[in-house]
Amino acid sequence: MDVVLSSASHHAMLFAYLAKQTIDAFGEAGKAAVTAGVRHYGEQRGRRMALRTQADGNPLDVENYLVYGEWEAFPGQMDLRFPQYAPEVHMENHCCPWYTEWSKRGLLEYGSYYCKDVDAALARGYNGMELKLLANRTLGDEFCDFIFDGCGVPVERMEAFAEKRNKIGGKAKMPWEYHVGHLYSAMRQAIVSTFGKDGENAVALAMEDYKKEYGKAAHDLVLEYADIDYDAMPAYEGIGD
Repeated sequence: MDVVLSSASHHAMLFAYLAKQTIDAFGEAGKAAVTAGVRHYGEQRGRRMALRTQADGNPLDVENYLVYGEWEAFPGQMDLRFPQYAPEVHMENHCCPWYTEWSKRGLLEYGSYYCKDVDAALARGYNGMELKLLANRTLGDEFCDFIFDGCGVPVERMEAFAEKRNKIGGKAKMPWEYHVGHLYSAMRQAIVSTFGKDGENAVALAMEDYKKEYGKAAHDLVLEYADIDYDAMPAYEGIGD
């Protein structure tokens, strides 16, 4: 049997299918439920990042937020730039698999509900930071433009910051199966809690769309990860001595 793996592309398309089925079925109420799911998902991820940071005895600041991210795209999928780190961290995203997948399929309208809230929710869940989205590719801008309001990495910290990133490496990263399962879990909770059995039907239709795109094994892998406790910090080996 072939090994089935997930990717950021799977994550992007699962969201698009869930958002489309929900918004098409329930209109404005569907948009509100999708937004609630994205915010819950982002805040959970941010809190897990905070737990890892604290497990290593590090403070919850923007420097460690940038170190303890849970995912990493495949080579060539991302073009993330940092024009400045001080006095505030300025981050630009010029290419990502979410935009790539949605634009290929004409689903940017639905994908935009992810992009407009997820990054701010991550920062909020991590330590209450305000991450401002100044430009958004899903809305037609040239690139996504972010500012961490009032939060920067001082010049004198940049060398230690780089060393910390190298030391931690991929230890805080989780496999895409975990992230796709988490997305499904958070969105399903928001949709079903709002719309009951009709919400369950919307989620089931979205999963049929996902199965048609990626196959039964990929579909089943999402469900395998559906009921994990995503508020808990996964097993983490730490940065050591």
